[in-house]
Amino acid sequence: MRKSSVVVGLVAAACSLAAGCGGGGAGGPEARTGRAQAAGGCGRMKPGVGAKPIAPMRQGATVALARIGDRTIAYVADEDDANVHTVDVKTGAELGTSKLKGTPSQLLVAPDGRVMVALKDQAAVEVLEPGEDASAPLESRCVVPTPVEPVALATTPDDGAVLVTSGWGAALTAYDTASMTRMYEVPLAREPRAVVVSDDGKKAFVAHVVGSRMSVVDLVAKRASIVDVGGAEVSRGFGRGTLLDLVDDSAVDRRGCQGYALAKSTSVSGRIFAPQVLVDPGRADQRSEGYGSGNGMNPPEVAAIAVIDEDLARPMAESVSVKPSLHQMTGNARPIPQCLLPRAAAVDAASRSLFVACAGIDAVVEYDAGAADPQHAERRRFPVASGPTGIAIDPVGRRAVVWSQFDRTLNVIPLGAPGAESAFGEEPQQTVRVALSREAGTAATADLELGRKLFHMTGDARISSDGRACASCHPDGRDDALTWATPDGPRQTPMLAGRLRETAPYGWMGNGESVKDHLASTFQRLGGVGLSGRELDALVAFATSLRAPATGSAQTEDAVLVERGRAVFHSSETGCASCHSDGNGYTDRSAHDVASRAAADIVPAFDTPSLRFVGGTAPYFHDGRYPTLRAMLVGADGKMGHTKGLSQNDLDALEAYLRSL
Repeated sequence: MRKSSVVVGLVAAACSLAAGCGGGGAGGPEARTGRAQAAGGCGRMKPGVGAKPIAPMRQGATVALARIGDRTIAYVADEDDANVHTVDVKTGAELGTSKLKGTPSQLLVAPDGRVMVALKDQAAVEVLEPGEDASAPLESRCVVPTPVEPVALATTPDDGAVLVTSGWGAALTAYDTASMTRMYEVPLAREPRAVVVSDDGKKAFVAHVVGSRMSVVDLVAKRASIVDVGGAEVSRGFGRGTLLDLVDDSAVDRRGCQGYALAKSTSVSGRIFAPQVLVDPGRADQRSEGYGSGNGMNPPEVAAIAVIDEDLARPMAESVSVKPSLHQMTGNARPIPQCLLPRAAAVDAASRSLFVACAGIDAVVEYDAGAADPQHAERRRFPVASGPTGIAIDPVGRRAVVWSQFDRTLNVIPLGAPGAESAFGEEPQQTVRVALSREAGTAATADLELGRKLFHMTGDARISSDGRACASCHPDGRDDALTWATPDGPRQTPMLAGRLRETAPYGWMGNGESVKDHLASTFQRLGGVGLSGRELDALVAFATSLRAPATGSAQTEDAVLVERGRAVFHSSETGCASCHSDGNGYTDRSAHDVASRAAADIVPAFDTPSLRFVGGTAPYFHDGRYPTLRAMLVGADGKMGHTKGLSQNDLDALEAYLRSL
């Protein structure tokens, strides 16, 4: 199956995954170090020339707005073509394109008009300068190295520093805005994404795709702490989330996941909005009918918007409390599709509204930003083209500008006067959809484009009966770091990207001889009726073409240590390579009984997993029992290889080698 540029940038585009909703550590020091690239001066050559940002816009996105004269223009980061489109927002005219040196994730317009673009496949930020003519290509000024996979940008309130989060590199790095000189770096937990800065400039808040966490970075002390953004719901006998039985008053914990987006309140100070999904994966010691312990009354995944108190650095309890739904209880109302794949967010100060771009349902949802629980204070919905990944608010023109990557369309949505509302679910007639150009030779195959949409489609009964999409458990084609209750016992979600080719059979028990076979089993467990024909082929084509993190440019902290670890790995005394041969995707494609059977498991033997990218996919084992690589190396001794007795130096070397795979 052919690869295509459509999968080059999939990270923020719709659903992403290594840092685990469930937990796990960062990808290791070697994953946090980006390749140094030669860079010239980053400052402006022609100060005062060209477009300037619509102030104050200090957070990156896949679409950013600027003003030149009396015109508002949009800069759009196109990951499929690796360029920036420049569009006149009012007329919808595409003014021009600027070729980038890599695949973009977010971009940001600096106060002086320079456009800073995170290049996720190059471990770098490219800085470009506009000219007098908005239709002319932006001029590349410099390329600045970052930790692996930079994904999000923000500036401090004084505009003195640019902050960059790196997904696979698990770090936040600060650069001087004027010179782009590196100032400092703070290690983070797995899979960080969006970043915003507090009003006083002393703290940065970072969302994580997995781990039920938000990082709060002290920008003065240069250290990070973790805030739990998970929630809870009341269990009342007849099913979690109902009020039909007052016997059982226990609470069920839910894990926060899909943390791609953040938005900072501007009308009500001190609030940060974190659209996410709250997940109940079920109990590891109990079997379930599918994946997780949810049912029709209480789905395993529900949409939520955590409201973070900036001063207290914790979520308001009301915003992460899963409430009963009258629609679920009575069954008399048509279910409203939930935003299970939030990908971007922005706040309109004039109307005190929060706008969230939702992949899967291809809509932008407007919420009351002043509500204690915005998720239950929805105002309007605006249908948009497929795959919305970015949103920007134009306060001058009173419109929302949304980039839909899958359909390569810019949506311009008039917002009307502050407080004006249209009928629920109706699309304003004035909404304009602008199809942007595609560079010659970069068009994706129709099957891959279809497969990408299917992978991120929520609410499709062919895939699941509870609204989940493939991307719900496999954000960016990776893993959610969760261990799910299943009919066979506890099962930890494996990473897909970079692992599917030549690693059959599939599934922890090795029951799927092909990806199609495994998908059929997955659909069945999710309660879906299944896909067939061209659609099934397209989904398989997309899944097997998912690209893993671009870590080829990463440099290890100690290459000698890695080489020593390689020798330990392949030694007959340790025995790692006897099952994880490096010539075969680090798997022997066989099932083994390594004495790892859990209480709820129905079989004792499990398929040998690939070790590709193992350093960034914690937790480990089929039931996620080991939270870190070191815990697994020490705790699994005698079950698979012999590692517990290694010296401290050899353990360090072996772990470094595993993180380099």
